[in-house]
Amino acid sequence: MAKTFQGYEITEKDIDSAIRYLIYEEKQKNPTRKDAIALLKEKNAISHITAHKVVEDEQSGKIKKIKIKK
Repeated sequence: MAKTFQGYEITEKDIDSAIRYLIYEEKQKNPTRKDAIALLKEKNAISHITAHKVVEDEQSGKIKKIKIKK
């Protein structure tokens, strides 16, 4: 099962990891696959918005450009 959200493809491993996270970190009892997918979608959206904000701040001069060594 793979669902794509803005370039990110959810895998079964991601879903299993998200379920474990919900159980052990969020203390949810019996989280479902639907809960895990919702969490992954939310985290993906937050990451996407954050990336756009960083680019905007770099372009406006608010922050120094981030250089990634290759």
